[in-house]
Amino acid sequence: MSARRPSLGALLLALCLALAACPGPPPAAPPSAGVQAPPLGVADLERLPQDPLWYLAQPGARHWALDPSRQAGLAQAFRQRFFAPWQQEAPRQDVQEVRQDFLDFLANPGHGEDLWPRGQAWRQALLDYAGLEDYPNRGYPGISLGPADLRSLPTRRPHMDGFAHAGQGFAFDNLQQSLLPPNTPLYVVHASRDGAWLLCDSPHGPWWVEADKVARAEGPLRRAWQAAPLAALMADEVALGDGQGVFLFRGGVGTLLPLAGQGQEDLTVLAAVGQEGRAVARRVGLSRRQAQPWPLALSDQAVARLATPLMGQAYGWGGSFGNRDCSALLKDLFTPFGLWLPRNSSNQAQEGGRFVPLGHLEPADRERRIIEQGVPYLTLIWRPGHIMLYIGEHQGQALVLHSLWGLKTRDPDGREGRQVVGRVVITSLRAGDELPRLARPEGLLLNRVEGMTLLAPP
Repeated sequence: MSARRPSLGALLLALCLALAACPGPPPAAPPSAGVQAPPLGVADLERLPQDPLWYLAQPGARHWALDPSRQAGLAQAFRQRFFAPWQQEAPRQDVQEVRQDFLDFLANPGHGEDLWPRGQAWRQALLDYAGLEDYPNRGYPGISLGPADLRSLPTRRPHMDGFAHAGQGFAFDNLQQSLLPPNTPLYVVHASRDGAWLLCDSPHGPWWVEADKVARAEGPLRRAWQAAPLAALMADEVALGDGQGVFLFRGGVGTLLPLAGQGQEDLTVLAAVGQEGRAVARRVGLSRRQAQPWPLALSDQAVARLATPLMGQAYGWGGSFGNRDCSALLKDLFTPFGLWLPRNSSNQAQEGGRFVPLGHLEPADRERRIIEQGVPYLTLIWRPGHIMLYIGEHQGQALVLHSLWGLKTRDPDGREGRQVVGRVVITSLRAGDELPRLARPEGLLLNRVEGMTLLAPP
């Protein structure tokens, strides 16, 4: 016996019930003031290949390699800066300079993580907590035990200028200065009243570090570290273990460790871990995909290969969330080659090599000068607050590789915002020129370029 066919009315009723039971798409989240939501919406990111090696394969690409003897001299200078904290016998700052860091933030109260203004009591308590009346109360060599945040003041609590201050589109923590790579030499200067925070002189500058991220580096370990050749990590998120199943820490590009031995397909490095407040060495085996003897031979191809897996990584103000901002990207990128860069973008421009001022030129002439004199993959392009790596000319435009938070925009009512990019990208110096809301003239990268820095012209 055949089944009875449902009527048309019954089918329509069932369809309506099914549609009512199925939830629709979630409502769109309200956009933040002054911020453009993804997709990124910048034409350069659609038209330009985001592959550093692609540009080196194009006709007319200018290839170079640095002379090994010159690179050896740069690497020697790098080692001196890297190990400089272990040569110290006194702090770099006097107590007035340290106190001024607190006073600067006390004068600008800012906001906390809840976006409420910081009260005077909180700010004064933080200054008291530092215990500067007996500064310096420490004075010994140390070493970072893992990736460690460098903080302007001894607290994990943030200091922010509001969620969309100046339209930046994110509540950046002004106390976050940098992310210290694991096993970086330090000179421990001062401890907070409870010993939970240490003010340390590092190769990057004097900042506060949580005490559990630091161990005392005694003479034998320091001598072993400084006498050994070094190895550079070649990838991010490399997990280092002691070979017995015990995890030690993660390291990434920009991390240097003593080289203790090598084979054809792997090598052995030393990693420092804490034991009763003192650093002890552990032997760690790594593949050559994870690490290479330092310094790597410096060439355009080598820089492009190392930069390739970094493309698309998220932007991280001062190393926030383990990510890189513009200056951290370039510092980490050139560390494996033994080329020292300071941590701050303006210092990188002024101290990284031979600085060529461009601010006096018209924008078109600036770009022409960059193309004529810049060495692709070895020239920094600087505008106040931002640093980029020149990678060559394409279709008549200078291209740069950089960790870009966003492009400044302005609404018709004058309200500032950001066309957020928030990642490592390749763009021209005219990125966003097609955006109606781009703030002009300052929103165009080229219009505020002040100079270029030739790091080590081959």
